[in-house]
Amino acid sequence: MKQRFMTIGAGAAFVAASVLTTPVMAVSQQVRDECARKAELVRPALRADEKEAWIANCLADATVTPTRKRNRNY
Repeated sequence: MKQRFMTIGAGAAFVAASVLTTPVMAVSQQVRDECARKAELVRPALRADEKEAWIANCLADATVTPTRKRNRNY
C-alpha cells in the first residue's frame, strides 16, 4: 500500500513540475539574454534577488499572449 501512494505522489510531483516549467521553456534563449542584459542596466543596481525577480517579470512580459475579446451587449 505504501508503494502505491509513493507512485501516485511521484506522478503528481512530475505533473506539477512539468506544468511549472512549461512556460519558461517557451521563451527563447535570445529573449532570456535580452532580459538579463536589461537587468544589468537598471539603476540603482539591483541585488541578486531583485535581479532575479526583474528577469522573471521580463520573461513573463515576453510570454504574454493577447486575450480574446468578449462581446458583451449591456
